[in-house]
Amino acid sequence: MLIKAQAISADIIALRRELHRFPELGYQEIRTSKLVCRELDRLGIGYQAKVAKTGVVAELSCGSGKTVALRADMDALPISEATGLPFSSEHPGVMHACGHDAHTAMLLGAARLLKDESFTGTIRLLFQPSEEDNSGDPDGYSGAKRMLIEGALQGVDCALGLHQAPMLPTGTISLRAGAVLAAADHFEIIIQGRPAHAGVNPQDGIDAIVIGAELVGHLQTIVSRQVSPNDQAVVSVGVINGGSSYNIIADRVILSGTTRALDNQIYQRNLSQISTICASLAEMHGAKIEVKVLHQVPVTLNHPEITATVRSAAARIFPETGILAVPPMLGGEDFAYFTAELPACFALLGTQPPGGQPTSLHHPQMFIDEAALAYGTAFLAQSALELLG
Repeated sequence: MLIKAQAISADIIALRRELHRFPELGYQEIRTSKLVCRELDRLGIGYQAKVAKTGVVAELSCGSGKTVALRADMDALPISEATGLPFSSEHPGVMHACGHDAHTAMLLGAARLLKDESFTGTIRLLFQPSEEDNSGDPDGYSGAKRMLIEGALQGVDCALGLHQAPMLPTGTISLRAGAVLAAADHFEIIIQGRPAHAGVNPQDGIDAIVIGAELVGHLQTIVSRQVSPNDQAVVSVGVINGGSSYNIIADRVILSGTTRALDNQIYQRNLSQISTICASLAEMHGAKIEVKVLHQVPVTLNHPEITATVRSAAARIFPETGILAVPPMLGGEDFAYFTAELPACFALLGTQPPGGQPTSLHHPQMFIDEAALAYGTAFLAQSALELLG
């Protein structure tokens, strides 16, 4: 399968570069979806467009049998590109800084390979919108959750997802059963106090800045004193906004941050503890404190049997030393909604640029080794065949 993928590598790379030049944010992937549909039309593969707003669902089917879903996310990030690549983003302030352009190109490549393969069953191709952000959905749902709600996984027996990983060398892939990525969120805490003159009558105010500073300190004790050192979890405040003048008691402060854990129960307990701390501080200071969870995903859990089958497929594509088991990471991924509903596996594909210092995901200079796209394409196709049995 790798030889077949390498034979069409130039076409996969060309698709990836076209997608990279025209990145689109979550639920705005109109041009991206049209490209996907264009390529599916060329292959003669039937599909349904406008699933989960801008998603596309296609199927290859031959006889009765299992249904396997392969998923690629399509959205970009609100980041200004600084790679200097000749195919850099032509949309100011928007960039494929996470590699979803590569994911979409590889799934289209896998569709091309699978179209000529003999198998029994159905392979469903999910081109998913809005993995990064859910602000474009009136109900606050990410693309994976919206696809679930709209029935895109109805009748599916198992699913496979893939994410490019610039920290891993090309020619490697990471597969592990159990937790792969964390339950994660973006929380916002709004503290409403009462203004007063800081030098004349501070006693008449309720200082939202003082409450915010106290809150940040209390939040740090959740992990340090209420989570076992043997468990991984994070509660971090990344942004504090408040105040309007040096001599006015601030009446409003907003804290933004994230809660993460590799166990769903620990995650929910930590999130509950944030609400408890906020309620206690609000009562103590006579303020109002509201906690909002703006974006949330559960733990990404790989099913043992599905992962074992996928590992067998990977052995046909990667050298023995290229199959890794990277420890679980505290990044979040909305493919987790799929893993919570049915047996699934999520893999990390090495895309480290040769001879270069890899940059992290969501970095304005993030770039990948395009030679890795043939490996990912072959892996998706081979895994689908073996999962069908």
